[in-house]
Amino acid sequence: MFNEREGLQALFNRLSQALDSVKIDWELVVVDDGSTDGTREAIGNELARFACWQFLILSRNFGQQSAYRAGLDAARGDAVIFLDADLQDPPELIPQLVEQWRAGYKVVTAVRSSRAETGPRRWAFDLFHRLFHSLTDGMMPRNSGMFALVDRVVADRLIATRETNLFIPALKCWFGFPQTVVSYARENRAVGAPKQSFRKLFNYALNGIISFSDKPLQWIGLAGLAISLMSFAYGAALFAIKVAQWFGLLTLLEVKGFTTLAVAVFGLSGIQLLCLGIIGQYLARIYREIKNRPLYVLESIQNSGEPRRIHQPGRS
Repeated sequence: MFNEREGLQALFNRLSQALDSVKIDWELVVVDDGSTDGTREAIGNELARFACWQFLILSRNFGQQSAYRAGLDAARGDAVIFLDADLQDPPELIPQLVEQWRAGYKVVTAVRSSRAETGPRRWAFDLFHRLFHSLTDGMMPRNSGMFALVDRVVADRLIATRETNLFIPALKCWFGFPQTVVSYARENRAVGAPKQSFRKLFNYALNGIISFSDKPLQWIGLAGLAISLMSFAYGAALFAIKVAQWFGLLTLLEVKGFTTLAVAVFGLSGIQLLCLGIIGQYLARIYREIKNRPLYVLESIQNSGEPRRIHQPGRS
């Protein structure tokens, strides 16, 4: 959670009801990703109603993926469910996720059958999911996000994957264990405005695409090949016209300077800069991986005391 003080009561009311309907032991792991609205001070009364919980406070805002990684590192259950605090993803779906896990699936992804967003934000989401699905050959279910359940075997592999540029929604599916989906209608935020700006969403989408696809680099090569072939063909045509003129075969056609020369130069220069920008994005992520800085820094950890044993239920 990040600056979710206004919606804490609604969040934990619905969480409490959903978890009570699941007849297994569970723990609640809450990660505060550098909130500045008093979330960490207000959350104590809400957590007191739960028997087993951990509250992780990060030293600053590290971003959604790093915050989820902090929670994943702390979670001790036989399965882990990822859930945003804004209630766009309904906690009431948790029993269905657990049911599919009991049936033997290692990854249960919640897929949005519809979503409440409208206008440019909705178009941007739809464009990203179509583009990502195409570029990664269907690496993760379309219209899915962080809301999902992963078995401990998948959680351990996620923890062992030391990537700085995390994109957990696709990474959890990349391991290839038995997977299924559960559909739901995504709601509007319970209170307040979305915390993810268009800039953050764009960086999030770009990070996901670059982390799981090298097709943009292949497109650069294909674009360069196509432009080169057109240039060679055009040059050959001009040379042929000039030779024909020397022999008097083409007397009415003259090859002169073109007024579009500047447009061509600027156009090709723009394509070159765009290609360099795409390559730069890949290099920047390599640079961040090489630095090997921690994904997050914990300021403090609070918990409910010695937790009860978390065990794996019998599966049908």
